[in-house]
Formats: sequence, structure tokens, C-alpha cells
Amino acid sequence: MRRGINIGNALEAPREGAWGVYIRDEYFSIIKEAGFDNVRIPIRWSAHAEEKPPYKIHEEFFRRVDHVVGKALEQNLTVIINIHHYEEIMEKPLEHRDRFLALWKQISEHYSNYPENLYFELLNEPHKALTSELWNEFLIRAISIIRETNPTRKIVVGPVNWNSVYSLRDLVLPDDRNIMVTFHFYTPFEFTH
Repeated sequence: MRRGINIGNALEAPREGAWGVYIRDEYFSIIKEAGFDNVRIPIRWSAHAEEKPPYKIHEEFFRRVDHVVGKALEQNLTVIINIHHYEEIMEKPLEHRDRFLALWKQISEHYSNYPENLYFELLNEPHKALTSELWNEFLIRAISIIRETNPTRKIVVGPVNWNSVYSLRDLVLPDDRNIMVTFHFYTPFEFTH
């Protein structure tokens, strides 16, 4: 991966279009022609899954994500899908741990036969009550679940405090050659936002 772009405010909105953005098929050929080789697609899975066990992700939403991912892959882009805006886990992590893990079980099983240029990012910007101690436990369990069906899939993981570069030292990762670390650095804020 060299040059990437994020397609935000679409699939991580409460529903696609709620924030004025719909992902159109032609976006991916435009992205490719502009010289990008990877695209990150933030996804609010928690808004499209049952709140009680087994926390089933709605089939209609899976079909929409499949379509978007497929269009990006058709352009030979590396695609990163994540769990985004899962605010409930930030507020009450222990109450949402099982749901988070169930989401990854479903996502990883669903995409297990997709090509290697589909990457999984565990969770965007863990923060608030999701401390380093808890996050390190959750991520180890999530990676273990993903590895059951995706033994060599690239997995992107970031630290707590909004993926802060300053929290990298607290991130504990398993010995796994297919894990990539991400961090977010927003200084100067006026430039980055």
C-alpha cells in the first residue's frame, strides 16, 4: 500500500445517505485513475446488527457492503473495512464485548473467501471507557476469532485514545506477521480536518 483514501460519512453513518454521502460505483474507478492503490471503507456494523445474541448482522446490509467492496476490488484496490462509530463499546465495553466479537466472527466468516487485498481493521479509534487493558484483551480475542477462518488476512489494529500515536506503547499485539498497526495524529488540527 502506498497511497490511500478514506470514503467517509457513508457506510458509517446511521444509515447510508444520512450524512449526505452515498457510495457510487464509479468512485472506485475515479480513485484508481487518480493514482490511489487502497481505500478504507468505514462501516457502522453495530447499526445493522441485532442487539441481542447472536447479534446477527442484517443480510441486506451485508449485501450492500459486498457490493461496495466488490466494486473496489474490481479496480484492484486494496480495501480496508472496519468497525466504525461503535460508540456503545466506548461507553460500556464489557457490556458490548460479546457483541463486538460476534460481529467479527460474522464478518470474518462472510469474507473468508475474498482475496488477500481485503484487510480488516478491528475498531476505529478506541477511546473513553475502552482502556488499554480492556482493548488489549478484546483485540487478542478478536484476532483469534478472525484467524479461525482467515489465517493470513491482514488485520489493522490501533491503540486507545483515538488511535493516538502517544498510546502506541500501550498496545499489546500477538506474534502475527499479518498485523499492521495504525495511528492517528491530528496536529495541526486545522490542517488535518
